[in-house]
Amino acid sequence: MGVLFRRIACLLLLGVLLCAAPQARAYEAGDGFDLDLSAWIQDPQSRSYVEMMLDYHIRTNPMVRSALEGGFAAVFLFDGCSDNMNDPILADLTYYRVSAVCLVIRQNTDGELQLVYFNDNCSTLPDKPLAYGSWSLPEAGEVGPATVCDGTYQLYSVYHRGQYEALHVRTEYTDPKVDAVYMIPDGFVPSRATEINVHTRTSNHIAGRGVWSAGCLLVGGGAEWEYRRLIYTVYDAAFDIFEVENFVGSLTIDRQGLRQWMYTLYENPDAVDWIVKESRQIQPETYLRQCVQGEDFLWGKSMGVLRQTDWMSLPCSNATDARSRELAVLEPGRELTAAGTITNTLGNEWYQVELDGKTGYVYAGDLQPWSWMDRLRSWMEKL
Repeated sequence: MGVLFRRIACLLLLGVLLCAAPQARAYEAGDGFDLDLSAWIQDPQSRSYVEMMLDYHIRTNPMVRSALEGGFAAVFLFDGCSDNMNDPILADLTYYRVSAVCLVIRQNTDGELQLVYFNDNCSTLPDKPLAYGSWSLPEAGEVGPATVCDGTYQLYSVYHRGQYEALHVRTEYTDPKVDAVYMIPDGFVPSRATEINVHTRTSNHIAGRGVWSAGCLLVGGGAEWEYRRLIYTVYDAAFDIFEVENFVGSLTIDRQGLRQWMYTLYENPDAVDWIVKESRQIQPETYLRQCVQGEDFLWGKSMGVLRQTDWMSLPCSNATDARSRELAVLEPGRELTAAGTITNTLGNEWYQVELDGKTGYVYAGDLQPWSWMDRLRSWMEKL
């Protein structure tokens, strides 16, 4: 009888513990997304940028949020963020286009967001963007192939050239056109492109041996299984049978990591700036213009770090503005020299601090004026 009683008591206790254990919460619009990509992207700068922008878009981008809420896929193409850019051969965009990473995020059966697809042999750039004559526009005459502008679009199912399953990029269901840039001999023309798909490529990555992309976005290095996984995670996860014209999710294109290389490839900085103008990180100065400059310390002001804090590139965390990135972690007791104060868009005061020749910002609540006594105390603690 005693053994039976103890078993019942154990079962009751287990039930109480299970009820009290924290349960994973299903995704809700506005939730953040903390994803560690160290297993997929080795380059720390690229990895940090992709992780930051994924969180930003999932928190704030209405098209991405709508797709995820509906159980559809959120597809991202970050060009210039593939580890291929660290390969001296593959980083030569004159010949190769394998500089982008493709990620797909969607809800699992528990309603939690997860990474369901990753590929680092992708591209968002057309082959031979300066090869005029194969295409034409009524308003411009002969042009190069279309380069889709950065931004977030909708995705629909389609057969690429009637041959195989692909994803069609649109502004919305009734509008198959997307913003694009066409290069012309004396500059560029902003216009709209219609037949832009996400599809696979042939095994040929090398320009000069036939055009393998006239503006479409390429995923995979030419292996069929790579691309089939994309279709499976984007389309087959939502539909049983492939049919055209089905909405399948959102697509976000971001080329900030490739911008400097594009200046050389396109031979026209203004055209490149136009292509990437919708990227979130394009001009950090935009945020600074919205802030209010405070007091200037002509000779600098000594400040001490109260608690561990971040030295940020903008006077805010990246939860406020995704363009703000961590420059360094400052430990308690460190002495800093502040050049002035600034009040950010949320009304919070930050100090402008220069370290190692770079300018950054530290939240005022984590600093205090630093006297010679503080300096002496800090010095003695280090002895």
